[in-house]
Amino acid sequence: MSDLFRPREYCRPESIEEAISLLARYGERARPIAGGTDLLVEKPSKVEYLIDIMRLPLAYIRENPHTRGIGIGALTTVREIETSRLFEDARFRVYSILADVAKEIGYVTTRNLATIGGNICNAVPSADFPPVLIAMDAEARIVGPNGERILPLEGFFVQARKTIMRSDELLTEIQVPRQPPLTGVAFSKLGRLRVDIALVNVAARVTLGPDESCKDARIVLGAVAPTPIRAKRAENLLKDRTVGDDIIEEAAQAASEETKPISDVRASAEYRRMMSKVLTTHVLKQALERAGRG
Repeated sequence: MSDLFRPREYCRPESIEEAISLLARYGERARPIAGGTDLLVEKPSKVEYLIDIMRLPLAYIRENPHTRGIGIGALTTVREIETSRLFEDARFRVYSILADVAKEIGYVTTRNLATIGGNICNAVPSADFPPVLIAMDAEARIVGPNGERILPLEGFFVQARKTIMRSDELLTEIQVPRQPPLTGVAFSKLGRLRVDIALVNVAARVTLGPDESCKDARIVLGAVAPTPIRAKRAENLLKDRTVGDDIIEEAAQAASEETKPISDVRASAEYRRMMSKVLTTHVLKQALERAGRG
């Protein structure tokens, strides 16, 4: 009977303030729960209090009038991102990559429950949203007893299954800033099946200058290190250059060399490193093509 998950108490706060108060009261013994697609599988034995946050007003995808980017509430389900009509608006088309990522996460039944906040806060190395959000310079809005703080998502992850958030804090929103003109974003994932967790995933963002040279670039890889990593040496190989196949090959090789994969039952470190190069090549070509259309 050791596999049973029987927290002592189930709480359902009606406001963000009440949720924060409960998290502060119970500390490490409490855990927020939304879709529960990870927590109810993991069944952490130290959790005595479940804080059900699904009633909080944090399920939305909308324009941020201050940054002219978008804000995504932490309780927005993966399915809601996949089917959002906001991305049909030409002003927000660059963000439609998030819908593409959503389609890669499990089956529809899972996507109807799982939230973007859970995908981020569980901090598993193979999570699909973090690489593309980091590539787009997204920030995390975190609320706690001392108020709110907004931090770059790139620095959000400390190690596998650990973030910078304290036990009395709650992720409330992911803020994705306005993307520069002539910017393309692409994502690719390798799994045994399309719905499986990633063996490797890669996101790239490329911004072109008026002369069609690469003005700026982001390459972010997941499932090849304890946290998502930016391949900064590879990025620097692209900047201020007119990017062709030879440069893409050079950058993809550099990106694969920046990875720190492990071998496990799903794949060897050598295979992950090799496929990092393949996927980086693919996403760079796709991002460049999309940037050219922008």
